Amino acid sequence: MKGAGKNFLALLLFPGLVSIFISQQASSMPNFSRKYNNMSCSGCHNPVPRLNEFGFKFRAAGFRMPDEIGKGETSSNIGDYIAARTQARYDLSRSEAPNGTSTDKNQLAFHEVTFYPITGAFDKYYSSLVEMSFLPGEPAELENGYVRYNNGKENEFFSARFGIMHPFEGYGASDRPLGLARPLFQRTAASFNQSTLFTPWGFDEVGLEFGYTVGNTAIRATIFNGLLSSGEPAQGGDLSKPVGKPSSNSKDIQLFVTHMLTDNGGGLSGFFYAGWLDLPTGLTAPETFQNTFQRYAVYASYPVEKALFLGGYQYGKDNSFDRVLRRVGADFNSSGIFCEANYNVSEPLWFGLRYDWFDPATNVSDNRILAVTAIGNYSFDNGLQFIAEYQHKDSKKGVVGSQKDAAF
Repeated sequence: MKGAGKNFLALLLFPGLVSIFISQQASSMPNFSRKYNNMSCSGCHNPVPRLNEFGFKFRAAGFRMPDEIGKGETSSNIGDYIAARTQARYDLSRSEAPNGTSTDKNQLAFHEVTFYPITGAFDKYYSSLVEMSFLPGEPAELENGYVRYNNGKENEFFSARFGIMHPFEGYGASDRPLGLARPLFQRTAASFNQSTLFTPWGFDEVGLEFGYTVGNTAIRATIFNGLLSSGEPAQGGDLSKPVGKPSSNSKDIQLFVTHMLTDNGGGLSGFFYAGWLDLPTGLTAPETFQNTFQRYAVYASYPVEKALFLGGYQYGKDNSFDRVLRRVGADFNSSGIFCEANYNVSEPLWFGLRYDWFDPATNVSDNRILAVTAIGNYSFDNGLQFIAEYQHKDSKKGVVGSQKDAAF
């Protein structure tokens, strides 16, 4: 950016990281704290919302201590199964198109209320998570709604869950981020001559998952119902796949493996996703074509004293559509990386800096996306949390130049 743009970025960056924080209720669950004698948020998080080893195993065991599998009883306190959080935001941003036209945004907003009824462990083997989000002007959204079954012993158990769920349960670099925005390759779709719609994070799909946890290693295999050509997850009802389309009865497959190296965020994760999605062609006939796609990703993180270093790489393969020949064209690839460093200044204050690079189609020149993100995270032990995030993103648009976006 030039002139006023540079001043705008400077005004955002320094106050944002030093003294101004966006209010957001913590992602930790107070109902679990109540059940286990007011256990501190830091028992499961380092910091909120990222899980430590104990928090990961607690979730994997069905929101119970792993040694309680097959032993624990349903709590008689309804408060052990209910939680809620609320989020408010202040957003300040500027977008500059390749032709130099800029657009500014400056607003306070009530962002979201999230309600967690029927969330926790019950009986000796079962647990559930229900997560309902309410946003201004939008209908209620069910982000999670599943039942989990666990059977085994503390350091080795099998699990299964069924229902609507977030894509995967990660650790370290594959876990929830320190700030608000996830790495680019998790939330940006591959694109050759049109968007492929799918992203590894952002869709709450209906799925059936089978898992095996042994020691510090968790293996998960999931069958998902997939996505619609509108970009919505095929959850049923009005979001059912239309009959007669190529992917009407297709099921997506995901494999996710995590190994925890340290108890405070050091770990390795591997991700594979194979899917089938009917994409619009822009023609009257055929109206859609079937994109058979794959995503492969690896994540790694490791702590060094008060710092945590994180990184990830993703490779993707998709089909394109040849509108001239009216048929599926050549395959194309996408790839992306991120590198991040988080530093614990003093409990509970963390700062982070991340670099992202994503190429939505490697066989197309001048289309890469770069982003630099700075993060501040301060979480109280009573559930209140403040997060500040500044991101500068540069998106190449071929010969016309770059789209530049700065957001605080």
